[in-house]
Amino acid sequence: MQKTLLKFIGLSAIGFSLSFAFAAVVGTNGSFENGTDPGSFATLTATDSTTISGWTVDGGSVDYIGSYWVASNGTRSLDMNGLASGSISQTIPTVVGATYTVSFDLSGNPDGRPAEDPLFSPSNKVLRVSATGASSQDFSFDTAIEGNSTSNMMWKGKTYTFVATTVSTTITFASQIVGAFGPALDNVSIEETLPVVTNTTVVVKLADLDAGPTVTAVFN
Repeated sequence: MQKTLLKFIGLSAIGFSLSFAFAAVVGTNGSFENGTDPGSFATLTATDSTTISGWTVDGGSVDYIGSYWVASNGTRSLDMNGLASGSISQTIPTVVGATYTVSFDLSGNPDGRPAEDPLFSPSNKVLRVSATGASSQDFSFDTAIEGNSTSNMMWKGKTYTFVATTVSTTITFASQIVGAFGPALDNVSIEETLPVVTNTTVVVKLADLDAGPTVTAVFN
């Protein structure tokens, strides 16, 4: 049998970086499919936390839409103005320092009333998204410009990103306009990306193999 002998003498220092980022989808019932059947639509008022599973109506009122218009995903969605501007929220467990990307589809109620009517809403539908400890961001959909209809809502994908500062975070969607014809919301998804974990600097000592190998590894 032929043997090959490799002989190493000395000290070798190897530096490298390994980065790990972990992503997962969190939150629940983002398309509002789970809940009491709204029929065409049902108006929900604060502080309803049972009609739409996982969501709470925090203020004002919202319309839980069933067959009234075509949803972005599934068969249900929300008009964020019921008889007035409304807001909804969901609280999720979070990791301090992790990044959360909230994706959702936005449209607007294409119906309306004359300006003198108490239920009048402007064509530019404005929706504010916020998270505990983070800055809020406003998103808009102008029905006069988009020309959407109940059969073609022309949903637009939007994203809101924040970094968690607490172990529990409340994400809130709130209409910023008056009247009964508000921003339309559907297909909410929350992606969690954990902080990057990095390992660097590995020092390996290789001794004379004639005397037997000695390997020392140090991880920082």
